[in-house]
Amino acid sequence: MAQVSRKNEASDFYPPRSRWHTRILYNAGSPLRRSIHLRRLFPAGKVAPSQALVSLALPGAAFFVLGRRVLGWVVAGVYVAALLVFLAALGFPAANACYGLLISLHAICIVSLEWVWLKDSGLGAKVAAALLTLFAVWGLMYAPLVGLAEHHWFMPLRQGNRVLVVRCGVSARSIHRGDWLAYRISGDTYRGEQEQGQFLQSGLGLDRVLALPGDRLRFTPQGLYVNDQALPLAPHMPAQRELVVPQKVWFIWPSLDIYGGGWGTEASISERMQKVAMVTQKQIIGRPFKQWFGRRQMP
Repeated sequence: MAQVSRKNEASDFYPPRSRWHTRILYNAGSPLRRSIHLRRLFPAGKVAPSQALVSLALPGAAFFVLGRRVLGWVVAGVYVAALLVFLAALGFPAANACYGLLISLHAICIVSLEWVWLKDSGLGAKVAAALLTLFAVWGLMYAPLVGLAEHHWFMPLRQGNRVLVVRCGVSARSIHRGDWLAYRISGDTYRGEQEQGQFLQSGLGLDRVLALPGDRLRFTPQGLYVNDQALPLAPHMPAQRELVVPQKVWFIWPSLDIYGGGWGTEASISERMQKVAMVTQKQIIGRPFKQWFGRRQMP
């Protein structure tokens, strides 16, 4: 004869579940959930909070959440291709175009999820949400990420008609004579710092290391001597002078464009460039990669 168990009796086959929260905390949180309309944003059977977070982080994931898998694969594939072109063409117009495409694709994926929540809203609200999302994706995600990469990982620098990708960070012990280094040039911060009518603009330099800390330099009309080893003269080097490179300083003669002929004498220009050539470790950014995506960068 079959036995019928009481409604509240625990089953031996299905052990009772233990809640991770107490009823007191659950009831106390109900007003908060209602105030932020959590169930309206994440209705049952629609989009879970975890799915929304994944959709925000991974371009194309939103279409998988919405059941449009083919479109999700297409968006993900185009995004990866644009990312590879962006990295390979850093510093060129193609990279700028791909950068915009990356931001647009990511924003479109998020907007597709937002429109599920805004299905009962008007067109104006949807357009406003799309524009705000586009600016948020750029300002809160991609712009900080690019800044982080340029400060800690790599950055493109233009040298004449060439673009070289520089690996950020370099050990002082690894710097040798003849190495190419990217470094910062501190210019005049206000007009009162002009020297004999000259104004130095801040920027980035990319030149060879001519001398290390402690090296003896001797300038002559015939050439530059570093510890009695002859090197060719660079533009605007002094015709006669001797000095010793200070400690924790590297001598890198800058390749600067000089405009506005007649401002200052050759001696004053040479003196100014000697100051720029004394590069401290804080000014050094890094050295160029030998190759970047199969493109040979250095001779």
